Amino acid sequence: MASMRLAAMEARVDQLVEALLQEPPSLEPVSPRVEPPWTRERLRPVVHRVAARGVLTLDDVRLYVGLAQTLGVDFEEQRPHAWMRAWLDDTAVSEPTARLHRVVRERRRREDVALRNQRKAEAFRLRHAPSGKDT
Repeated sequence: MASMRLAAMEARVDQLVEALLQEPPSLEPVSPRVEPPWTRERLRPVVHRVAARGVLTLDDVRLYVGLAQTLGVDFEEQRPHAWMRAWLDDTAVSEPTARLHRVVRERRRREDVALRNQRKAEAFRLRHAPSGKDT
């Protein structure tokens, strides 16, 4: 029974990988960390990792792959993103897709806060720059 389940999951991973590879490249802004284009060999372990968590719909897998593309395929192992792994593994939230969506929302919120803080710091710097001097 377990081998049938494993075979079914592997088949689903293969389907998802093929579907993702058939999609046109994303037009989202390029992140500071530039990952090489996806290949079957690079994409399969990423899709397998999220599928093993129980996330099996193409839209949700696409979200996870987007995180990997932006943050690095090993983002869950990176210290600055350790909270993401903890949230993805949080059994207090029973639905795996809900965990993923919570991570995506929180990441966006943190990015928005960082951008607002950056803008405020720049405005402060400009407002308080010594007059007549370039900063």
